[in-house]
Amino acid sequence: MYENLKEKGEITELYKGIKNLDKDTREVFYFRIKTELSFKEIAQIMGKSEEWARVMFYRGKLKLKEEMSKK
Repeated sequence: MYENLKEKGEITELYKGIKNLDKDTREVFYFRIKTELSFKEIAQIMGKSEEWARVMFYRGKLKLKEEMSKK
């Protein structure tokens, strides 16, 4: 995910955006980005389905893209 972020400022903006996501989406993002867990592992930790984890990540990613494009 970082490959497309050219400057350190963009990475900072990404984490600011993640901080503003709802709790479940934020946790999925941190598990996926920071610890590089699979969606299956995230689902097991959070007591949800693998599909739920995928959808939360995808929707969060859309929100982040939208927020970052405004700046």
